[in-house]
Amino acid sequence: MKPINVKVNKPDRSSFKYKQISLDSLEFNWHYHPEFELMLMHNSKGKRFIGDSIAYYDYGDLFFIGPNLPHTWYAPSDNNKKGQLHQAILIQFPENLAGLNIGEVPELSSLQQLFRKATLGLQIHGSTRSDAANMMKEMYRLTGLDRLLLLLKVLQRLSEANPEEVSTVSSVEFTRKFQPDEQSRIDRVCTFINESYRQKLRLEDASAIANMSATAFSRFFKRSTGKTFINYVNDLRIGRACKLLIDSELSVGEICYEVGFNNLSNFNRRFCERHGCTPRAYRMEFSMRFHGQN
Repeated sequence: MKPINVKVNKPDRSSFKYKQISLDSLEFNWHYHPEFELMLMHNSKGKRFIGDSIAYYDYGDLFFIGPNLPHTWYAPSDNNKKGQLHQAILIQFPENLAGLNIGEVPELSSLQQLFRKATLGLQIHGSTRSDAANMMKEMYRLTGLDRLLLLLKVLQRLSEANPEEVSTVSSVEFTRKFQPDEQSRIDRVCTFINESYRQKLRLEDASAIANMSATAFSRFFKRSTGKTFINYVNDLRIGRACKLLIDSELSVGEICYEVGFNNLSNFNRRFCERHGCTPRAYRMEFSMRFHGQN
């Protein structure tokens, strides 16, 4: 069940794709692409699959998905209000929107952090969602530069959102790529963890990489990542397990040991804490949708 790499075709004389979707149902289509994606579920409810996260979505939900993060939406025809089509607004655009190098444009610097967060997939809530949704609907009647400028305003509004109105969707471990040549202390530690997660990892080993005492390292790591060392390692392993459950035919037991757990019951318990279901049920959910079963 590997995700399909799809090519996003944008209209002529446009630097991004804007599409109003109106369908009887949304079919399971596990895929990814290098473009960012905004998806407003204007009049649709169903189930969404983003990275390693499976959950229901409801009318009016808004998502912002970063490049190459696997995702799909699934909504059968009988999921919606009787006689109504599933309606959504889809916007897809490259990181160098309109040929701009975002990192080199001072006026767009606020978008850099938003784009980094979007690599995990974001769900937008509250007044930010309402404002962004209204602008996305307004874009329908615009063309050319007016439509592009309004898209930038949408992104600006997202970048200015209160933290409680933006929630990450996928696990950081499912999507993040660690660069071994990064020099910062936390990146050296995370690279070490990323390369060694299959083995028994000790706090003392990681603190030695950071050249810190175990006590000081624990505080530093929690401040830098928002997680304790143990929780970070477990989440990393669960993230890797999700990818293997989706992409491989290894048994649950094999995956348990492949990602560094040495106890199947502990693996199942940690997995349920993260995803609310067993690894077997998680795999079954993807398998059923992939093969077109309800």
